[in-house]
Amino acid sequence: MTPQRQQTLLLTTILFGSLLIGIVTYRAAPPVTTVAPGAEADIAQPETTPAVAAPPADPRPVSVKKNQFFDRLIPLVERQNNLTLQSRAAVLKMLAHLQQGKKLTTSQRRQLERLRKKYRVRTDSDDERTLINELLARVDVLPPSLALAQAATESAWGKSRFARKGNNLFGQWCFTSGCGLVPLQRPEGMSHEVASYPSWQASVTAYFLNLNSHPAYQPLRDMRLQLRQQSLPLSGEILAAGLKKYSARGAAYVKSLRQIIRANNLASLDQLLLTTKVRSARNYSAGHRPSAPGINQGWENQ
Repeated sequence: MTPQRQQTLLLTTILFGSLLIGIVTYRAAPPVTTVAPGAEADIAQPETTPAVAAPPADPRPVSVKKNQFFDRLIPLVERQNNLTLQSRAAVLKMLAHLQQGKKLTTSQRRQLERLRKKYRVRTDSDDERTLINELLARVDVLPPSLALAQAATESAWGKSRFARKGNNLFGQWCFTSGCGLVPLQRPEGMSHEVASYPSWQASVTAYFLNLNSHPAYQPLRDMRLQLRQQSLPLSGEILAAGLKKYSARGAAYVKSLRQIIRANNLASLDQLLLTTKVRSARNYSAGHRPSAPGINQGWENQ
């Protein structure tokens, strides 16, 4: 072989080897996004990249975590029920005045108008008694078992991102930019956020008003009114049937709430809910609740 041929063969081998190494080690470069200075914060993170670090593992037994969640929430639900009953008592007093042939005072009329707006009562009638009867169907207590079961479901027992970052225990939405937390898997074209609250108590207050005023939960209010009219106790298991529109899961959602109520003996709390007042639930011992596993279903778009 001539020296020229040997040189050609050597160059060919080197080129082939370099090409082979390039193929094996090739990696696509990441795409480059050009943005205006200071606009980096507007770039959305991909869904595969967590927006926040996962919370550290909680070493406490499940039964302990569940009981502590309930024990923290029970007084908040109790307080809201008591506040609701105070407003209800004022409305009942107005009804008594009218039934006695008396006129409402100026202060009562103002309060009646405030409650009408707060509870979103829309009526074409100017009759005060009609308005009062509609308010009595809305200004009413909610069974503690129902509130606790929904909070457990919607907040993953207080551990969801919305509960930890926004004190939102019931997955309630808001529609003003910046009013809450954006769901990580929010469908394209949707603009809602999951509302943020300054405290758990504020979340409970918003939840009560939602169930007592939104048209979607008229079935719950109708069932509660029927129980009232028949002098029957208010039951979370029964009223759960009026929440089919709370979740896209419909009847399956109602079933899961009832499972939580039964598994954790929450109906015992409803027995403390009297017609005229709410007895203290603070002395309700966590030891009375069985430590059977409950349903641990969080909000779909945590």
